[in-house]
Formats: sequence, C-alpha cells, structure tokens
Amino acid sequence: MPKDKKKKKSALAAAATRKLSSIGAPQMTPEQLAHSLLHAEERGEVQRVSLDDGSWAWAMQDAQGQTRILKPTPAMLEALDRFEREGHPAH
Repeated sequence: MPKDKKKKKSALAAAATRKLSSIGAPQMTPEQLAHSLLHAEERGEVQRVSLDDGSWAWAMQDAQGQTRILKPTPAMLEALDRFEREGHPAH
C-alpha cells in the first residue's frame, strides 16, 4: 500500500479517538449548561424555538454557520425552573 493512502479507522479506533479528544475538555453539568444557555439567551446568542411535539429547544449557530438545535434534558429543565423560582428569569 502506498504511504500516502491512509487506512480507514475501524469503528472502535474512531470511538477511541473521540474519547481521547474529550479527555481534559471541560465537562459541564446539566445545571451549568442550562445556566450558560440562559445567559446566552439574554445576550441574543441563542433563542428558544418550538418543536413539532409541543416542546421547545435552543437554536444556535455553529462555527460553520449552521443552525443547531439543543433540546433541554429533564435535569436542565429542573435547573431552569429553580433559576426562575430564585428570581433568575428563565425566559
């Protein structure tokens, strides 16, 4: 095989590469992520959009300009409710 051709990684090798790339990366709790997105909403960097199932999600632009949708988890919704009860508006 010529040196300039790369072998395609197996699924296991690709998964290991993804796992290794996340080592050392900051991991946010659902509460921290909800809080961060709440402030991003306030700055106009993300917005809430309605979904077909009657729920909602945050819409944001990625580095390539594509719109990405992030649906809050139950833990994130609990954190948002708590922020609202504590006087930090969730919306």
